[in-house]
Amino acid sequence: MNDDAELYKKSNTLQKRDAVECLEEYAIKIKWRNYNDRIIDIGCGDGSVTSNILRRYLPNNYGRLIGCDISKNMVQHANRHHANNRNCFRVMDIESELPRDLRECFDHAFSFYTLHWIKRQECAFRNIFDLLVEGGDCLLIFLGHMPVFDVYRVLARSARWRPWLHDVDRFVSPYHDTQEPEKKIRVMMEEIGFRDVEVKRKERSFIYDSIEAVKKAVSAVNPFKIPRDLQEEFMEDYLAVVRDMRLIDRVNNNTDSLSVRANYSLLIAFGRK
Repeated sequence: MNDDAELYKKSNTLQKRDAVECLEEYAIKIKWRNYNDRIIDIGCGDGSVTSNILRRYLPNNYGRLIGCDISKNMVQHANRHHANNRNCFRVMDIESELPRDLRECFDHAFSFYTLHWIKRQECAFRNIFDLLVEGGDCLLIFLGHMPVFDVYRVLARSARWRPWLHDVDRFVSPYHDTQEPEKKIRVMMEEIGFRDVEVKRKERSFIYDSIEAVKKAVSAVNPFKIPRDLQEEFMEDYLAVVRDMRLIDRVNNNTDSLSVRANYSLLIAFGRK
């Protein structure tokens, strides 16, 4: 994912909306202790969802909130802007070996819009299981089918962009082409040892108020290292593919203020250890 924290903070409206709706729906399932709950947010990005959204759903007497992300730049930004005596951020790769001091350390694990970047899904879910204490729970939301992945694949076949998108499938959700991803995830979680597993797929849409808003949102999560002097050209070609594939629907025809709708599927997974 792009590690420009300022750009991500300004352009992740979709992610924030889905995080709020998911937390509203699942808040009743989360079993808080009487005090001192320890919480981890996996893939915290710039820290704004961790501090400004997730924290609103925590009891006042929670103990510790840690946000982790694979991006050093994101973690540095999060610590500068959101760290305090109970909240901190650190670099961690959920797809690699867990740091010893984090094993069996948390009562609750959350992750918003991160797990679709992970290829070794079983490794990531097993690590989440190992982060939790006995009786701990997790709430995870991530992308299933998303048109942006198909656009990347088309661009990867072009001579112009192939050098930068040669590993395109590394950045496509493992569930993008799966017919019933919720069943596959449920079986995997239960085999790992999770109890009370609930996995849902929801068909969603999001309306961007302009083409410029679409470009910023795509740029904020673009995982490919496109040279800075080519980024505008890349986005123009990206939008041309979007139009050719008719992946974004017009909401209105006002050319001065074109609103567009993006359709996608969201996966929500809940389980206890």
